[in-house]
Amino acid sequence: MYCLKKEKLEGHDVFEFMRGHLKEEHWLESSIYMTEEIFQAANLEEILTTTIGNFNYYGPTEITEQDWNRIRKAADVSNSEIAKIVISEIDDWSKDCFQTETCFTICGI
Repeated sequence: MYCLKKEKLEGHDVFEFMRGHLKEEHWLESSIYMTEEIFQAANLEEILTTTIGNFNYYGPTEITEQDWNRIRKAADVSNSEIAKIVISEIDDWSKDCFQTETCFTICGI
């Protein structure tokens, strides 16, 4: 599993995937986390930049359900098996998120 819950974190160079809009607090129990190494191995920076255009590696980026659908499609045609697995893991989490939220926020490292 590439996406981690808070209690499984061992380091701090991680991306936080936060439910809803950016909140003042971080390290939320409802968030999922991904190390920078996995983020790079999955080529997520390129996928996010090409699909939504405003991805902020070091700050917050809000992802709507429409954005997420484009990201999923881009990963599906990617040659990266890690990208497909990572997007699938985030997708499982995002389905629950989008039931109550209009977006999720990726908080950069």
